[in-house]
Order: sequence, then C-alpha cells, then structure tokens
Amino acid sequence: MTEIGSGASLFVAGCVASCGVLLVVAGASKLYRAARQVPDASAVRRALGVTRRRWRPVQVAAGVLECVAGALVCAGVLPVLGGAVMAAAGAGFCVLLGYAKARRVPGGCGCIQWRTAPPAAETVSWREIARAALVAAAGAVGAVFLRGEAGAVDRPWFWAGIAAGGGVLMLLSMRTLPRTPVCRRPVWFPARATLRTLAGHGVFEAMAESAGPFGPVVRYRRSGCSEEFWFTPLPPGATGPGRAGDGGQRAVVFRTQYATRGGGLAVQASVRDAEAVADRPARSIGARDSMLAGHG
Repeated sequence: MTEIGSGASLFVAGCVASCGVLLVVAGASKLYRAARQVPDASAVRRALGVTRRRWRPVQVAAGVLECVAGALVCAGVLPVLGGAVMAAAGAGFCVLLGYAKARRVPGGCGCIQWRTAPPAAETVSWREIARAALVAAAGAVGAVFLRGEAGAVDRPWFWAGIAAGGGVLMLLSMRTLPRTPVCRRPVWFPARATLRTLAGHGVFEAMAESAGPFGPVVRYRRSGCSEEFWFTPLPPGATGPGRAGDGGQRAVVFRTQYATRGGGLAVQASVRDAEAVADRPARSIGARDSMLAGHG
C-alpha cells in the first residue's frame, strides 16, 4: 500500500482515475443507448451472436457495472473492489475485441457511442484493444498498489496523471489517426500507414495484377508531401516465404500524396527499367505478407 505524498504514486493514481472516468462515460453511454433504444451494431454483439432485443438487458447490466466501478475508482473508496471490477471489465473487452478482430467481425467496439452509427465495413482496431488492455492494467494497479490516494484530488501530481492518462485514452479512442496539418500524413508511423493504405488502393491492385507479384522489400523516399514506394516484381515461380525481391531488373513505383480535403490518397503508378532502378531510394521498408496478400 502506498502513501499520499509520493509524486510517482500520485501520478499513477491520476492515470488510474482517468481510466475510471472513461469507464463511467462508457457505462453512461450504454445506459443512454438502452434507454433510447438506439440500435446496436457493434462487433462485440455480433461476435457473441446476441440479437438486438436480448442485447438491451446486457447493455443495462454492463452500463451499471461500469458506472459503479468507475465511480469507486475515481472516488478512491473500496479500491480493491473497484480496481478488480475495472481490471475484469478491461480484460473481458480485450478477449471479446481480440476475438472480433481475429474473426473480422464488422463494426467497432461500441464502448462510447451516443447515437446510431452508420454501417461500418472496418473491423475492430488495435487502438480499441490497446485501450481495453490499458483499462485492465490500470484496474490491476489500482487494486494492488494504490490504496491510500482517496484524498489526493488536491495534489498537482494527481491531476498531472489524469491529464496524461486522459490524453492517451483520447488518442486511443479517436476513430481516425491524427494527421499533419499541411501534408495530411498520419502522425504515427506515417510511411507504414501510407503503405497499408496504398496496398488497398485500386491503382495498386491493378498494377499488382499486371506486373506482380511483388517482393517483400519496399524502397521508400519522401519529397515534400509526396512519397514514393518502389516495389520489385518477383521472377516467375518465386512465391515461397524465402523469395528474393530486391535484385530485379524492373521496379514498379507508386507516387502517393494525401488530398488536402478528405484525406484520400492520390496514387500515380509507373514502371521503371533497369537504368532507373539504379536510382532507387536507399531506405527500405519490410512489407508483411498479409499486407500484400491477394495482390499478385
């Protein structure tokens, strides 16, 4: 058990409390949707195979449990009980969301939603799973280590922890990743994020059908807001896991740039001969086989 006064423990307590606030908001959202009979199209409900009519009592029970656990964590009373319930809720969501993602069930987690969401083709994101894991870890830490911070609401380190934890939770709760203001590139791992978007673009699919399959090594170069991805076509019959794709005589180059409005990816493709391949970029990115699956 820690005592009030330790800056580190107060900071961690603030982070745990921010997860408690998230739990209260998520629980209130479920109760609101159940009361207003808002249709639920979450991946969790679909993964469990529960009908919408039978899902409403589950929403109410989960919402009450989350509100109570979050309130206990935020207030600092009964920390073992509140932290244990929060840890169990976070771990349960990790399992359900991981199962939904593995089975490619359409829809989001439906944790914080106040109105009917439009039909979504995307599956559960890793950010939603990471958020659930963070809530589970915070609950475990609060139940085991933090039992003396009930009167810490007037301490600066406590509020610093709330601000830090809240900021991380906000980033994990965003439906779209933040982008740079000028080029509209993703802030986190921009080259890999653009490569994933490119792999699902129609121009890429058309070029992969005609010039592919491509090797797993992608050459990369950026000039201003434009990015170039150089793919080396594999020789015929080279489709095994140990295939070489970095010494070919041709290269398929995709020049990409995000549109100013809407954030869509504009793609131009060209095929370079052996002389142009000699001028390929030095930086390389390893493309996962799953990213290029079905293209070539």
